[in-house]
Formats: sequence, C-alpha cells, structure tokens
Amino acid sequence: MHIFGKRQVVHCAVCGKELGRHKYKPSEEWGIEGMLCGVCHVEKTKEFTLEQKEAPDICAICKKELADNHDRYKPRWQWEMESGTLLCKPCYQKKDADYNKKLNFCAICNRKLGIFHYHPKPAWQIDGNLCRKCWDRQNNRNNNNTNGER
Repeated sequence: MHIFGKRQVVHCAVCGKELGRHKYKPSEEWGIEGMLCGVCHVEKTKEFTLEQKEAPDICAICKKELADNHDRYKPRWQWEMESGTLLCKPCYQKKDADYNKKLNFCAICNRKLGIFHYHPKPAWQIDGNLCRKCWDRQNNRNNNNTNGER
C-alpha cells in the first residue's frame, strides 16, 4: 500500500482470484511465489500434510525406517539437532549416554565431575567440561606455549 495512493491489487497465485483483506503467505516447501486466497491455502495445506503422512519416518542418525510409534523418539533440545527430527530407540539411548557423559565426566581424564566443573576455553577446542586439575594443566600448557613464542 502506498502512503497517499491506491492499494495495489493482489491476485491469488493459484486461482487468480483478487485478494481483499485476507491474504495468506505460502510455505517455502510448496514452491509457490505470491500470496494465496483462503480456499487455495487450505487446499495446499491439506495436500502437503497428506504427502508428509505418506512418507515414512526415518531415524536422523542411522537412516533406519521407524515403524512403530513406540520406536520414535524426539531428540532433546540440548543436543542441537534440527527440529522435527526423530530417532530410533538405540540411537536415542546412545545420544543420551554421550550427552550425559559429556556433561558429567571430564573430557580429558574421564573422572566424574562433582559440583564444580570448568568450561574449556574455545581456543582449546575441547568438547565437554573439565575437572579442575585438567583445566589447570591445559591452561599451563597453553600459557607456556604462548610465552615461548613471544
């Protein structure tokens, strides 16, 4: 809409009907450019959901087809996986065990972390938490390397 001019006339991208107040933006997966009227939007939504139901669910890690409802697991948000992905039971259990190990054990010496744990510096490129002794050792190593280079 222009500030002092007439409204632009917008037509439905599917049926060509002139759109009034209610315009709907199509989903990116549909591959449609432009706006939709209410009827076409509802039809396209139904088509897309039917296509999704026909496609079998696949495990995001091992690519195995998921048959049963009790074999489908949603990954935890902390695992930084894409939304809408599903996992089979063995992959879910493995991912959960790896995450718990990363959270509760030292990444270098594998000791159980107590109340206090230390996050490694990004320059160290270590995945997981560290105990105090390993953090101090790693920090001294890096400080000695940078002092020797100067």
